[in-house]
Amino acid sequence: MKKFFFIIWGDPKFYQTLIFLSQKIASENSKIYILSRNLDHKKNIIKKVNFGNNVTILKCPKIITRFSNFFEYLFFLFFVGFQFLLKKPTSVIFFNKKALYTVLLLNILNFKSSFIYHNFDFDLIKNVDGIREKIQVRFEFFCSRFCKNIIFPSRERAKIFKIISRNKKSQFFYFLNCFPKKFQTKNNIKFLKFLKEKKLINKNIVCHLGSIGPNHYLEEIVESFNYLNNKIILIIGGNSIDNYAHYLKRKIKKNNLGKKIFILEDVSNDYWFEILRRSKMGLCFYKQISISHKFMAGTSQKFNNYVCFNKPMIVNNNQDFKEFKKFHDIFDIVKKNTSKEIALSINKLLQNKKRFIQIKKNMKKAFLDDLNFEKQFENSYKKFL
Repeated sequence: MKKFFFIIWGDPKFYQTLIFLSQKIASENSKIYILSRNLDHKKNIIKKVNFGNNVTILKCPKIITRFSNFFEYLFFLFFVGFQFLLKKPTSVIFFNKKALYTVLLLNILNFKSSFIYHNFDFDLIKNVDGIREKIQVRFEFFCSRFCKNIIFPSRERAKIFKIISRNKKSQFFYFLNCFPKKFQTKNNIKFLKFLKEKKLINKNIVCHLGSIGPNHYLEEIVESFNYLNNKIILIIGGNSIDNYAHYLKRKIKKNNLGKKIFILEDVSNDYWFEILRRSKMGLCFYKQISISHKFMAGTSQKFNNYVCFNKPMIVNNNQDFKEFKKFHDIFDIVKKNTSKEIALSINKLLQNKKRFIQIKKNMKKAFLDDLNFEKQFENSYKKFL
């Protein structure tokens, strides 16, 4: 039986591709150990997650809680090394750069293990602030050379990383953050109760799910509802970054939009999927502040949530979405990333039933043919595992 290490300096429950990958590999007569940072002191938003059969979660012991993140990470490094010596995995998959840094130690302890780097998010050195952050990016480039295979959530990000890192040793692949074809969720009636209590049951629900932060045009989206009728409501659901949800709530109150816009923070997975199920359409907007935000078409988790649940979407105007649309006509693009244009796009799509139905048909076909986990696995991991 093959043994796999999934290493992540974070909470694996927040990464849907990691979850589906664990389920898939575990189903093929393999044992998986997920080595993660111990975040039990944080809010447990997502609750239970099924990582598959024959999967063990190994959280780094929380012994040095009063010390800085540096010492916590140093202990994590020794924890990973100890588990590596003890279990001698066949393959090791590092998720994101903080996990990748452990490759230097594991390379010294190597038992002919195969090293794989799966990156969800990276940026150019010029785009990061501070000397320490710039050093970390350079260190990521260096450490990547110890991995035989490297996977990115978009083809464009893989190309850029390969050029800038000058890594000629590794093979590069891309793996869009898609859902499995037969993905299922549990029923949740909490959102239905919320709609009934607020007398919103007959409204057209537009949703924006994901991080509630300053780089998703959320100010413009909120202001756009000044131009929309009372039959349309907005649900903003997700995890607030630096208390940004509080800032938006003040803005909603100032604009007298309290009966049209609702912010739901820290929702569980089941609640999240129930919002998706009952929504009419989704919004997927990213300000062009980084490499990751410039290349989100087919990659964004909220994007793939909408695809899986067959919800037509409106996206921001950028070149990546325009290029993607040539192959998959599954969304409308705003002309300009302004509140008035967002409102016009929402109205237009809701009123044009022919276009709305066509998007749903196109989306269903795209999901079954290409934008699904099975297809992405076939194009990457299946080729080298």
